[in-house]
Amino acid sequence: MALQIILETLDDVDEKYHDLYTEKDGKFQLTGVEGMKTQADIDRLQTALAKERAEHKNLKERVKIFEGRKFEDIQADLDRIPELEAAAKGDKNVDELVEAKLRAKIVPIERERDKYAKELEEAKSTIGNYENASRVRKIQDSIRSAVGKQQGFQKSAIEDAITLGERLFEVLDDGTVVTKDNVGVTPGITAEDWLSDRKNDKPHWWGSSQGGGAAGSRGASSTADNPWTNAGWNLTKQGQIIRDDPKRAEQLARAAGTQIGGPKPEAKNNR
Repeated sequence: MALQIILETLDDVDEKYHDLYTEKDGKFQLTGVEGMKTQADIDRLQTALAKERAEHKNLKERVKIFEGRKFEDIQADLDRIPELEAAAKGDKNVDELVEAKLRAKIVPIERERDKYAKELEEAKSTIGNYENASRVRKIQDSIRSAVGKQQGFQKSAIEDAITLGERLFEVLDDGTVVTKDNVGVTPGITAEDWLSDRKNDKPHWWGSSQGGGAAGSRGASSTADNPWTNAGWNLTKQGQIIRDDPKRAEQLARAAGTQIGGPKPEAKNNR
């Protein structure tokens, strides 16, 4: 016979199961089985279940009024609640009624404004990420291209050059990639010229066969490419750069030791 949870008497229960029962309020309850729910546990569960069912039924009754309606229409009605409350108070609350009516019209507009403002910020963030990624890629491509023109440049040093260059270069409005101001290198020069300058402080990028002499020959070429230097002084080229890219013109002039409209700098010995 299956064991019953509550019994009036244990007369019909095999004696070996008597220890599983506890007498309470004149009745015997099955309590000696591990994990067994007591009557009190069952009552609590039934009470909780009945409460949940009642709340569910109440909620269904309350949402019936929204059946078949669009969310926007429901939201519009909710926005009018202050207006309706003010109207219910009568003519003595004219100011409050007017304010409530205005608010009912403004709230949807503000909600729409906030929605588009959020979308705009997300779009700006996406564009900013894209522009930054595009800038970094352009700098990397410029350095890789310059590396390809350098004889003896070690493949193992390419990533080192790119990593260093990403911090030192900028992309101008016309798409030109040049070194920045105040980053410890000559400003306004191309990746190719910057790489050649590195033969002095990064000779291992070219291997043991490269020395400072090669850098010196590039240094003269780089100086000659700058129309503000003594060796490369060229008013026509200066005018072209000033028209095309004023910022780069200022960088080149400053790198040469002069300024736009300033005097021709004195001759210097090549490095």
